[in-house]
Amino acid sequence: MSAVWLVDGPDGPTTACYCRACAPAGPITDLTCQRCGDGPLLVGDLAAAPDGTVPEPARTWLTAAGWHLDEPICPGCRPTSCQIQEGLW
Repeated sequence: MSAVWLVDGPDGPTTACYCRACAPAGPITDLTCQRCGDGPLLVGDLAAAPDGTVPEPARTWLTAAGWHLDEPICPGCRPTSCQIQEGLW
């Protein structure tokens, strides 16, 4: 599978990749960028609650990685300060 998983590692959240046979069991949340449709799968204790709330360890990791979680928007789709200043965004 080409999906990136956000899993709970020994030092906090970390990314991993799995084949279909080795993928972790749920709960699983598919965090999808509103612009490009890409994003990680949040698994286990990092998966969102039924109300959509992403747990704090996952929020902290995603925000540090450049995600804007209110919409959500991935780091690759967030505008740069130059694009905003030039009115391109």
